[in-house]
Order: sequence, then C-alpha cells, then structure tokens
Amino acid sequence: MTVFCDGREEKIRLYCIDAPEMGQQLWGRRSRDHLRRITPSQVEVRAIERDRYGRLVGEVLAGGRSLNLAMVAAGETAVYDRYCDERRYSVAERRARQLGQGVWGQPGLQQRPWEWR
Repeated sequence: MTVFCDGREEKIRLYCIDAPEMGQQLWGRRSRDHLRRITPSQVEVRAIERDRYGRLVGEVLAGGRSLNLAMVAAGETAVYDRYCDERRYSVAERRARQLGQGVWGQPGLQQRPWEWR
C-alpha cells in the first residue's frame, strides 16, 4: 500500500499478512481491489518497523478498525505466520477458511503466496 504523509509518499508493508502476488492472476488483483474498496481517503498507520526493502511495516487503521485484519477476515490474504504471532489474525484466518471465503474458496498457491514466490 502507498500512503501520502506530509506531502511525501510512503510504501507500507501490511503487518502480519501476505496477499497473493499480482502474477497470481485473478487472486492478486482481487486482493488489491478489495483493499482499495475498504480503504477510506484518510488512514492512520501504526508503524512497527522497516523491512529490508525500506518499506514501513505497519498496521493500517481506519476509524480504529484494522484494515490488515479486515483483509484476513474477508479471506483476501493469508496470515504470514513467519512474521506474525498475534492470535487475532490466526482466529480471523481460521474463520475465513471455514467459510471458504476469498483465497480459501479453492485450493492453490494463492493461499500461500510465500511459496508461489
């Protein structure tokens, strides 16, 4: 995600999640479009760290609601267990899987973008 803060562009890596890549055909586009739909024009970013590519890793909030968590709950991303130990994310993913939402609607590497890469 890219945000603008104080007139400058900042690339954000959404904490705890890994979305399908754009090269994963419909899945990457679908995930991106869902994030665009749920993101208002102004958000708050809770910074956690910088990754090795210089991106800010953070949780994006809109009206106090975590968009990171909303993406997981909608089944549009997977929890990146390697970088996430927050239980609320695994609970949301488990529910999305049970309901067959988003990437969990059919098997494939869209469920594990880190393996596809």
